[in-house]
Amino acid sequence: MPKRWNEIDWDAPRPEPSEVVAAQNGITWAAVPALDRYLEHVAAAYVNGGYLIGRWRAVGYADAAAWFVARNRSEEFELLRVFFDSEAVRKGLSDLQIPSPLGSGDGGFEQERIGSLCLDGILADVIVSGGAYGRYRGSAIDAKALAGAAVEALTQNRLEDFRVHASLVPWTPWFEGATWDRTYVLTDTANAEITVFCVTDTN
Repeated sequence: MPKRWNEIDWDAPRPEPSEVVAAQNGITWAAVPALDRYLEHVAAAYVNGGYLIGRWRAVGYADAAAWFVARNRSEEFELLRVFFDSEAVRKGLSDLQIPSPLGSGDGGFEQERIGSLCLDGILADVIVSGGAYGRYRGSAIDAKALAGAAVEALTQNRLEDFRVHASLVPWTPWFEGATWDRTYVLTDTANAEITVFCVTDTN
């Protein structure tokens, strides 16, 4: 059984480059069902665009992958590139039209890491700020509660197990190329799962 992504064996040596490449090419992913009524409000807010969401579990991977993720060095392993380049994810997010191969920098998937403790506020802002013509009709505190319920459903309140990355650039043709383009990627290190949530809109 492969190592969990949140368990560190400090005595394990850094994998050799050949092991890293083999691990990158050897990960297999399986879809996991996602979310709740929070998404109804996302759909209402982004009326000219929309949202995409999906969750996948790594069901087969080498210990070399866990070596990097457990040490918060998933960028060195290029985990998100490996994830988005996988056939299962491309098929599950076919509307996203992920470029092949997925690049980085200009026109590629640029992301920055954000704290998982901020996740309820981020998801609340998605519906409170809204899209070009729609936004959440209730109060900000109600939106925060709704987003908090979504975070609980996504994380089971295991925030310490999650790494969150965000991108505000239109990195695939699905995005409208306006100010409302957002991608959030949640990596669950306890269960080797990755959740992707994208929104876009236009006026």
